Amino acid sequence: MSKEKIKELKKKIEALIIAIPRELEAYEFYLDLSERSDDAASKEMFIFLAKQELMHRDHLEKILNELQNKLEEELEKK
Repeated sequence: MSKEKIKELKKKIEALIIAIPRELEAYEFYLDLSERSDDAASKEMFIFLAKQELMHRDHLEKILNELQNKLEEELEKK
């Protein structure tokens, strides 16, 4: 793998490292809104959105692990 591809992998990894905690922040934000909501429809919507953020986080963590493994493999080849 070229140095450019390794550099690109590192940039993607850095972006995911930034994005993953933001998904958790969004989860907490929606969960807080659900707890503050007075009506059932709003509460249900915010809980749904909170769950979506956890799913996003899980998906991003999976991608991060795959990219980290790929980067490690490539660096070992050098």
